[in-house]
Amino acid sequence: MSANIMFPQQPPGGGFMQSGNGSGGGGGGGGGGDSFYQTSYGQPGGVPDYYNMAAAAPAPMTDDFDNEPPLLEELGINVDHIITKAKSVMNPFSSFPSTFAEEADMSGPIAFCLALGIILSLSGKFQFGVIYGLAITGCVSIYVVLNLMSEGGIDLYRCTSVVGYALLPMVVLSVSMLFRPGKKVAVLGYLVGSLSITWSTATATKIFVSVLSMQDQMWLIAYPLALLYTSFALIIIF
Repeated sequence: MSANIMFPQQPPGGGFMQSGNGSGGGGGGGGGGDSFYQTSYGQPGGVPDYYNMAAAAPAPMTDDFDNEPPLLEELGINVDHIITKAKSVMNPFSSFPSTFAEEADMSGPIAFCLALGIILSLSGKFQFGVIYGLAITGCVSIYVVLNLMSEGGIDLYRCTSVVGYALLPMVVLSVSMLFRPGKKVAVLGYLVGSLSITWSTATATKIFVSVLSMQDQMWLIAYPLALLYTSFALIIIF
């Protein structure tokens, strides 16, 4: 008695096929085997097709550099605004509206203090700490004095901005000291220093009087400002 034992055969396509010998059940089993092996060797269920996903993924977004604002604008530094205020300060005959202090910024005062320190360092005087320390102390003192004298008052930010912009004549003084004929010629330094002190004091006084409406107390405002700018002038000249 002989029994025909058939083994699964592997077709060239890849899946296993079961060949039966004339049995209906075997034929049905062969069809089921084809489906089983085909699904077993195909794409597993539940596993994402990364190749197709990568192909269908949208292109990465690129930055539109043309529409980006300038770096100084992102930092809150308005160069045109600083130049306009500097021109007003450098004009001794200019009048300052009450809105001058409303458009306050710290970029100009910090730049003027930095420029003053750099110019002094060219003459061998490294006074960065003294300049910034004197500026901070002076601004706080002026702020306290003005708020004690005026009814409306002024905040420290606007007060510092006004005092810092009025420091610009001191920067001009430091530049002029670089081109002195000689250290023995002290009269020229005294004259230019006195002019710069008067210039800075008059500018800051006019701005504060306009902002705080303190025309009757103009000389009381000018006195502490003159002391502050005289301190800067002494650093520059000596």
